[in-house]
Amino acid sequence: MSRKRTTPLRDEAVAPGHCSIEERARILSAVPYFKGLSAQALSDVNRHFRAFDYPAGARIYHESELAEALFLVAHGKVKLLQHSVSGEEVVLDLLSQGGLFGGLAVLGQRRYPQSALAQTTCCALAITPADFRHLLRTYPEMALTVLDTVARDLEAAHTTIREISTLPVEARIALVLLRLADRLGEADHGNDGILIQSPLSQQDLAAMVGSTAETVSRVISGLRRSGDIETGRQWIRLRNRTNLARLANEAEPTN
Repeated sequence: MSRKRTTPLRDEAVAPGHCSIEERARILSAVPYFKGLSAQALSDVNRHFRAFDYPAGARIYHESELAEALFLVAHGKVKLLQHSVSGEEVVLDLLSQGGLFGGLAVLGQRRYPQSALAQTTCCALAITPADFRHLLRTYPEMALTVLDTVARDLEAAHTTIREISTLPVEARIALVLLRLADRLGEADHGNDGILIQSPLSQQDLAAMVGSTAETVSRVISGLRRSGDIETGRQWIRLRNRTNLARLANEAEPTN
Protein backbone atom coordinates (compact mmCIF):
# COMPACT_ATOMS: atom_id res chain seq x y z
CA MET A 1 0.00 0.00 0.00
CA SER A 2 1.38 3.42 -0.93
CA ARG A 3 2.46 5.74 1.86
CA LYS A 4 1.84 8.85 -0.21
CA ARG A 5 -1.32 10.81 -0.86
CA THR A 6 -1.58 12.94 -3.95
CA THR A 7 -3.84 15.67 -2.60
CA PRO A 8 -3.70 17.98 0.43
CA LEU A 9 -5.64 16.89 3.48
CA ARG A 10 -7.77 20.00 3.51
CA ASP A 11 -8.30 23.22 1.63
CA GLU A 12 -6.03 25.97 2.96
CA ALA A 13 -7.84 28.78 1.12
CA VAL A 14 -8.72 31.80 3.24
CA ALA A 15 -12.47 32.24 3.23
CA PRO A 16 -14.18 35.65 3.42
CA GLY A 17 -14.56 36.77 7.03
CA HIS A 18 -11.43 35.04 8.27
CA CYS A 19 -9.94 38.46 8.95
CA SER A 20 -13.08 40.06 10.34
CA ILE A 21 -12.77 42.36 13.34
CA GLU A 22 -14.18 39.65 15.62
CA GLU A 23 -11.85 36.95 14.32
CA ARG A 24 -8.88 39.29 14.54
CA ALA A 25 -9.68 39.98 18.20
CA ARG A 26 -9.74 36.25 18.94
CA ILE A 27 -6.37 35.71 17.23
CA LEU A 28 -4.72 38.72 18.89
CA SER A 29 -5.86 37.59 22.34
CA ALA A 30 -3.76 34.41 21.94
CA VAL A 31 -0.57 36.20 20.80
CA PRO A 32 2.10 36.35 23.56
CA TYR A 33 2.58 40.11 23.12
CA PHE A 34 -1.06 40.77 24.00
CA LYS A 35 -1.94 38.01 26.47
CA GLY A 36 -3.33 39.33 29.71
CA LEU A 37 -4.64 42.58 28.26
CA SER A 38 -8.21 43.52 29.10
CA ALA A 39 -10.99 43.26 26.51
CA GLN A 40 -10.96 47.05 26.14
CA ALA A 41 -7.17 47.08 25.61
CA LEU A 42 -7.41 44.28 23.04
CA SER A 43 -10.05 46.25 21.19
CA ASP A 44 -7.66 49.20 21.11
CA VAL A 45 -4.84 46.96 19.85
CA ASN A 46 -7.13 45.54 17.17
CA ARG A 47 -7.94 49.01 15.83
CA HIS A 48 -4.25 49.64 15.09
CA PHE A 49 -3.87 46.56 12.86
CA ARG A 50 -4.75 46.37 9.16
CA ALA A 51 -5.54 43.11 7.36
CA PHE A 52 -3.91 42.11 4.05
CA ASP A 53 -4.67 39.09 1.89
CA TYR A 54 -1.88 37.36 -0.08
CA PRO A 55 -2.07 34.59 -2.68
CA ALA A 56 0.23 31.59 -2.30
CA GLY A 57 3.74 32.49 -3.46
CA ALA A 58 3.37 36.26 -2.98
CA ARG A 59 6.18 38.21 -1.33
CA ILE A 60 5.00 40.08 1.76
CA TYR A 61 8.27 41.96 1.99
CA HIS A 62 11.81 41.60 0.69
CA GLU A 63 15.03 41.27 2.65
CA SER A 64 16.77 44.65 3.14
CA GLU A 65 13.64 46.68 2.37
CA LEU A 66 12.83 49.49 4.78
CA ALA A 67 11.01 47.93 7.74
CA GLU A 68 7.56 49.48 7.77
CA ALA A 69 5.45 47.07 9.83
CA LEU A 70 5.20 44.25 12.34
CA PHE A 71 3.19 41.39 10.82
CA LEU A 72 1.05 38.66 12.35
CA VAL A 73 -0.24 35.55 10.57
CA ALA A 74 -4.02 35.49 10.91
CA HIS A 75 -4.66 32.55 8.57
CA GLY A 76 -2.50 30.42 6.29
CA LYS A 77 1.26 29.90 6.48
CA VAL A 78 4.22 32.24 5.92
CA LYS A 79 7.81 31.27 5.10
CA LEU A 80 10.75 33.39 6.26
CA LEU A 81 13.95 33.18 4.23
CA GLN A 82 17.27 34.85 3.50
CA HIS A 83 19.58 34.71 0.49
CA SER A 84 23.07 33.30 0.80
CA VAL A 85 26.15 34.90 -0.77
CA SER A 86 25.65 32.60 -3.77
CA GLY A 87 22.03 33.75 -4.13
CA GLU A 88 20.39 30.59 -2.81
CA GLU A 89 17.31 30.85 -0.60
CA VAL A 90 17.83 29.75 3.01
CA VAL A 91 14.59 28.96 4.85
CA LEU A 92 14.66 30.34 8.38
CA ASP A 93 11.22 29.44 9.67
CA LEU A 94 7.62 28.51 8.86
CA LEU A 95 4.85 30.39 10.65
CA SER A 96 1.17 29.64 11.13
CA GLN A 97 -1.67 31.47 12.90
CA GLY A 98 -0.36 33.79 15.60
CA GLY A 99 3.20 33.86 14.25
CA LEU A 100 4.88 37.27 14.40
CA PHE A 101 7.41 38.43 11.81
CA GLY A 102 9.17 41.64 10.85
CA GLY A 103 9.02 42.29 14.58
CA LEU A 104 12.31 44.05 15.21
CA ALA A 105 11.12 46.87 12.96
CA VAL A 106 9.06 48.16 15.88
CA LEU A 107 12.15 48.21 18.09
CA GLY A 108 14.26 50.36 15.81
CA GLN A 109 15.58 47.99 13.13
CA ARG A 110 15.57 49.99 9.91
CA ARG A 111 15.46 47.15 7.38
CA TYR A 112 13.93 43.68 7.28
CA PRO A 113 16.62 41.07 7.98
CA GLN A 114 14.80 38.43 5.93
CA SER A 115 12.15 38.03 3.24
CA ALA A 116 8.61 36.88 4.00
CA LEU A 117 6.70 34.72 1.51
CA ALA A 118 3.07 33.58 1.62
CA GLN A 119 3.56 29.82 1.57
CA THR A 120 -0.20 29.31 1.24
CA THR A 121 -3.04 31.71 0.60
CA CYS A 122 -3.00 33.76 3.76
CA CYS A 123 -4.25 36.78 5.66
CA ALA A 124 -1.70 38.82 7.61
CA LEU A 125 -2.29 41.63 10.08
CA ALA A 126 0.12 44.56 10.07
CA ILE A 127 0.86 47.42 12.45
CA THR A 128 3.24 50.33 11.85
CA PRO A 129 6.23 50.88 14.18
CA ALA A 130 4.75 54.20 15.32
CA ASP A 131 1.43 52.60 16.27
CA PHE A 132 3.16 49.71 18.02
CA ARG A 133 5.33 52.07 20.08
CA HIS A 134 2.16 53.96 21.02
CA LEU A 135 0.71 50.69 22.36
CA LEU A 136 3.91 50.00 24.31
CA ARG A 137 3.66 53.40 25.99
CA THR A 138 -0.04 52.91 26.69
CA TYR A 139 0.25 49.38 28.09
CA PRO A 140 3.56 48.99 30.02
CA GLU A 141 2.82 45.31 30.81
CA MET A 142 2.90 44.67 27.08
CA ALA A 143 6.37 46.25 26.81
CA LEU A 144 7.78 43.78 29.38
CA THR A 145 6.27 40.85 27.50
CA VAL A 146 7.80 42.05 24.21
CA LEU A 147 11.27 42.31 25.80
CA ASP A 148 10.96 38.79 27.23
CA THR A 149 9.87 37.44 23.84
CA VAL A 150 12.76 39.11 21.99
CA ALA A 151 15.21 37.65 24.52
CA ARG A 152 13.79 34.14 23.98
CA ASP A 153 13.97 34.56 20.21
CA LEU A 154 17.64 35.57 20.40
CA GLU A 155 18.40 32.57 22.60
CA ALA A 156 16.62 30.28 20.13
CA ALA A 157 18.62 31.76 17.24
CA HIS A 158 21.91 31.05 19.05
CA THR A 159 20.76 27.49 19.74
CA THR A 160 19.95 26.95 16.07
CA ILE A 161 23.39 28.21 15.01
CA ARG A 162 25.05 25.84 17.48
CA GLU A 163 22.99 22.88 16.27
CA ILE A 164 23.77 23.49 12.60
CA SER A 165 27.50 23.76 13.34
CA THR A 166 27.80 20.76 15.70
CA LEU A 167 25.06 18.15 15.11
CA PRO A 168 24.93 15.52 12.34
CA VAL A 169 22.30 16.08 9.68
CA GLU A 170 20.05 13.25 10.94
CA ALA A 171 19.78 14.96 14.32
CA ARG A 172 19.16 18.36 12.74
CA ILE A 173 16.32 16.97 10.63
CA ALA A 174 14.78 15.24 13.65
CA LEU A 175 14.94 18.50 15.64
CA VAL A 176 13.31 20.53 12.86
CA LEU A 177 10.51 17.98 12.44
CA LEU A 178 9.85 17.99 16.19
CA ARG A 179 9.75 21.79 16.33
CA LEU A 180 7.46 22.03 13.32
CA ALA A 181 5.19 19.46 14.95
CA ASP A 182 5.06 21.56 18.13
CA ARG A 183 4.11 24.72 16.21
CA LEU A 184 2.23 23.50 13.13
CA GLY A 185 1.24 19.95 14.06
CA GLU A 186 -2.22 18.68 14.88
CA ALA A 187 -3.73 15.41 16.04
CA ASP A 188 -4.48 13.26 12.99
CA HIS A 189 -7.82 11.69 13.88
CA GLY A 190 -8.04 8.11 12.67
CA ASN A 191 -4.25 7.81 12.45
CA ASP A 192 -1.51 7.63 15.03
CA GLY A 193 0.93 10.48 15.24
CA ILE A 194 1.10 14.21 14.63
CA LEU A 195 0.25 15.69 11.24
CA ILE A 196 2.17 18.63 9.76
CA GLN A 197 0.29 19.90 6.73
CA SER A 198 2.45 22.34 4.84
CA PRO A 199 3.89 22.65 1.33
CA LEU A 200 7.39 22.00 2.69
CA SER A 201 9.74 20.75 -0.02
CA GLN A 202 12.90 18.76 0.64
CA GLN A 203 14.81 21.80 -0.60
CA ASP A 204 13.07 23.90 2.08
CA LEU A 205 13.93 21.35 4.73
CA ALA A 206 17.52 21.20 3.49
CA ALA A 207 17.81 24.98 3.81
CA MET A 208 16.45 24.85 7.36
CA VAL A 209 19.06 22.30 8.48
CA GLY A 210 22.01 23.58 6.45
CA SER A 211 22.30 20.55 4.17
CA THR A 212 21.48 19.47 0.61
CA ALA A 213 18.21 18.21 -0.84
CA GLU A 214 19.90 14.91 -1.74
CA THR A 215 21.03 14.32 1.84
CA VAL A 216 17.62 15.25 3.21
CA SER A 217 15.96 12.87 0.75
CA ARG A 218 18.19 10.03 1.97
CA VAL A 219 17.46 10.74 5.65
CA ILE A 220 13.70 11.14 5.08
CA SER A 221 13.63 7.84 3.16
CA GLY A 222 15.36 6.16 6.10
CA LEU A 223 12.86 7.63 8.58
CA ARG A 224 10.00 6.36 6.39
CA ARG A 225 11.48 2.86 6.24
CA SER A 226 11.87 2.78 10.03
CA GLY A 227 8.23 3.83 10.45
CA ASP A 228 9.09 7.03 12.30
CA ILE A 229 7.36 9.25 9.73
CA GLU A 230 5.02 9.11 6.74
CA THR A 231 5.05 11.69 3.95
CA GLY A 232 2.78 12.75 1.14
CA ARG A 233 2.06 15.72 -1.05
CA GLN A 234 2.16 18.75 1.25
CA TRP A 235 2.16 16.80 4.51
CA ILE A 236 4.38 14.90 6.94
CA ARG A 237 3.07 12.67 9.72
CA LEU A 238 5.28 11.95 12.74
CA ARG A 239 4.47 8.36 13.71
CA ASN A 240 7.10 7.85 16.41
CA ARG A 241 7.97 11.07 18.19
CA THR A 242 9.93 9.16 20.84
CA ASN A 243 12.37 7.75 18.29
CA LEU A 244 12.83 11.16 16.66
CA ALA A 245 13.55 12.74 20.06
CA ARG A 246 16.04 9.98 20.81
CA LEU A 247 17.77 10.55 17.47
CA ALA A 248 18.08 14.27 18.26
CA ASN A 249 19.17 13.82 21.86
CA GLU A 250 21.74 11.10 21.24
CA ALA A 251 23.64 13.49 18.97
CA GLU A 252 23.61 16.40 21.45
CA PRO A 253 27.18 17.26 22.48
CA THR A 254 27.93 16.79 26.17
CA ASN A 255 29.72 19.42 28.23
